[in-house]
Amino acid sequence: VEQNKRRAIQSFVVFIACLWLVVARGETATVSVHCDASGTISGALSSLKPGDVVAVHGTCSENVLIQPEVQRITLDGQGKATINGPSATQPTVLVIGREVTIKGFTITGGQFGISVNRGGTVVIDRNTIHSTGNDAIVVAQNAFAHIVNNTIRDNPRFGIVVLGSSSARIGFVTDLDPAPSPNTIQNNGDGIAVIRSSNAHIVGNTISGNKRNGVMVLHASHAALAGNTLNKNGQHGIRVVGNSGVNLGADTGTRMVDLPNATTTNNGGFGIRCEVGGFADGRLGSLNGGSGAKDFADTGCIDSLSP
Repeated sequence: VEQNKRRAIQSFVVFIACLWLVVARGETATVSVHCDASGTISGALSSLKPGDVVAVHGTCSENVLIQPEVQRITLDGQGKATINGPSATQPTVLVIGREVTIKGFTITGGQFGISVNRGGTVVIDRNTIHSTGNDAIVVAQNAFAHIVNNTIRDNPRFGIVVLGSSSARIGFVTDLDPAPSPNTIQNNGDGIAVIRSSNAHIVGNTISGNKRNGVMVLHASHAALAGNTLNKNGQHGIRVVGNSGVNLGADTGTRMVDLPNATTTNNGGFGIRCEVGGFADGRLGSLNGGSGAKDFADTGCIDSLSP
């Protein structure tokens, strides 16, 4: 009798576990939003559960806010949809939720293209972000972002800015990736800025034709750069200022995160310039500018670069 009871209990436990799996799997869904037929992304967000995907079609004229309670969702533009932020005082997409993925969109308008704030975390993948009011991507206020496979162009201030004790991986996801997932960052004010006690790991990107600097690191911040191409930026390829530092590849090694950076068409100023107590370590590579490869004339700077 006792053996029969145990078998019955075991069978019941297995049944409940299977039922839970079925229910759990059924909780995730793909929700279609057709913006050209009066649908909105904002209208779909309130009913989403973790794991849900919003498949977006058409051109969405809205400023989208992803609230803190929205977790582990994907907005998928499928390589065709557009989000155009009509309000110039709000980001086109503001992310405060966690583990959000935004992929396959053209994103324009708004004060910023995508802004990740207040501890939000996001993957920004395979988007074209251009012609915003200020910056294409903002990662701020203890936020984190993976930024891969995007085209970021024609934004008046920054292509990407990481600030306020935030961090980002730009061009790759993990150190074990077999190859970078590069972004093209061009024709912005500055390509990438890392400021106010923030850090960024920048690997394998093309950063070119920006009006000022390719990469700027300042206000006690740090950036590691490897395998990037920095060409034809109006001022310097890399500018490091104010008790900030950069590591350029590694002194040895052939992994993608160890490779030196390169210039094939000179930047306007120097390949790298240091000011006000900054430092640079690693390999200079072929970084160059019209004024020379590097400028460490500020005696407060530390130059530990090898060729």
